[in-house]
Amino acid sequence: MDPFVPKGEPRPFSGQTCGYKPSEASEDCGKPATWHVMWDGQLDNSLTCDEHMALIQQRWMYTDRHSVTPDCTMPGALWIFVNDRCEFPELESSTASRVELPVEAS
Repeated sequence: MDPFVPKGEPRPFSGQTCGYKPSEASEDCGKPATWHVMWDGQLDNSLTCDEHMALIQQRWMYTDRHSVTPDCTMPGALWIFVNDRCEFPELESSTASRVELPVEAS
């Protein structure tokens, strides 16, 4: 069994609903999401319900997860691994300092 989740197409914003969609299904699960899952180092992530979180834990690897909060689907929210949640920065200077990465000039 492949330990990496088969990723689908990016979803248009649909609130905080479960995005699980088996290949034979025509629509996403759509139940209220209870978990926010970070899949990999490319920051691919999705929302899922309790039922499908159990399936994820049985079948696939993921980097991190936390309970869904109102900030999880806010544009500009940051995944805070240490606190196990998403957080929307209140100050722009806070945003800049958290996403700042060193750049090497060639």
